[in-house]
Order: sequence, then structure tokens, then C-alpha cells
Amino acid sequence: MNELVSAPACRYDAVFFDLGYTLIWFSPSVNEIAAEAWRAAGLNVTVEQVRTAMDAAYARQEATAGAACFPASEEYDRQVELQRWRDVLHLLGGSDESIVSRYEAISAELYRRPGVLRLYDDVLPVLAALQRAGCRLGIISNWNWSLNEWVERAGLTPFFEVVVGSAYAGCQKPHPAIFQRALERMDVPAQRAVYVGDRYETDVVGARAAGLAAILLDRAGQATHSDCATVRDLWGALKLLMG
Repeated sequence: MNELVSAPACRYDAVFFDLGYTLIWFSPSVNEIAAEAWRAAGLNVTVEQVRTAMDAAYARQEATAGAACFPASEEYDRQVELQRWRDVLHLLGGSDESIVSRYEAISAELYRRPGVLRLYDDVLPVLAALQRAGCRLGIISNWNWSLNEWVERAGLTPFFEVVVGSAYAGCQKPHPAIFQRALERMDVPAQRAVYVGDRYETDVVGARAAGLAAILLDRAGQATHSDCATVRDLWGALKLLMG
């Protein structure tokens, strides 16, 4: 790895990253935390039931993400979140919407437990190597209004010049506008930037639509797309970025 770290320059002026499951992950998993919170709020549910309901609720909201824009405001983002949790509640068979507020409060506390928020082992050394190579770094993520708080909580704020979340941008990946907003804030042309993310449909397709190069991060080794650069970890991405 020392050869990579000492490389003189990155092939791009700017490298943008996704956040969830690219830089950070959670232990217990998101679905395990959600199941614990729903049970504590008053619903007798399993992790698998929660996984199914959460997937369906997110899919419903993401169905038009590639084309839709929305108000970039904290109040609008709050309403979207509330509607999502109401949808999950009903999909889980609940009807008392007061459970939603209890779920949110309990879930927030569970995520604050020490050790729940995790960084992948390759994150800090690779980000440091890119900084030493003179590369400017940013985050582009489909996330709610709390994105900056999560970046700070993960200890990543010093690395990133720009943090653009869907709630702040008024659009979600794969909409090209969220990538364009990040490029504008950094004043970097699309052809001099690359995006690294773990989802082909949102990260690779979205970045390409905005004119960026893209690297698919496939930590599980399950990717089936052959039309894009694919790596198993951020060390692999660094090797590509250093050419």
C-alpha cells in the first residue's frame, strides 16, 4: 500500500463519495435497530418484517427520484420522513400513529450508542492519501437534513470540502442535478471529477448522467455490471484514481 499512498497526483481534480455503505456502516444493522425501536415503541415485529416494510416504504419514495425535484427545506424533509414512518407503521400492521413519535425518539437514542456508527477500515487511510495527492474531496448522498451531523459524528468533516445531501439539494440520486450542485459548489468541471458509490442504479447511472466518471464499490463481491470500473474496497479505488 505504500506505493499507492506515495503516488504524486490523482487522475481527477475532485473525488466525490457516497456516505452509507461506502464510508460508514452500522452495527447492529439499520433493520435490526429499526426492529428494536418499533418493538420498544409498541409493535411486536421481527427484523424480517421490518426489513420488508422499510424496503417497500423507501422504494415507494424513490420511485420517481431520478426525475423529481422538491423543496430543499428542513420542513419538507421532515414531512417526507414522517410519511415514510407512517407508511412503515401501516405496512407492519399498526394503526396508532402516536407510535411513530415514540419510534423516532427511541431510534435516535439507539443510533447514539457507542460503536453503532462504524467506519470501514480503508476509509481514513485512503482519504488521507487522496488529500496528500492534492485531490479535493466531497460527499454526495441521498440523506435527510442531518447529513452534516452524521459526517461530523463519523469524524470525516476535516476531509471534505463539500457535503451535498439530497435534502439540501432538493433532488435525489440518480437525478443529475444533485451531482451538478456539488460540482458548482466546488467549481470543478464534470470531466475532472469522479464519483465512488456502492449502488449502480443511483451512483453510477446518476454520476454518468451528470458527466462524471464513476467507480462502483462492491464490497460484497456481488456486482454483475460489466460496463463500469468496479472495486472491492477503497484501496482498489485509490489504485484506479492514481492511474
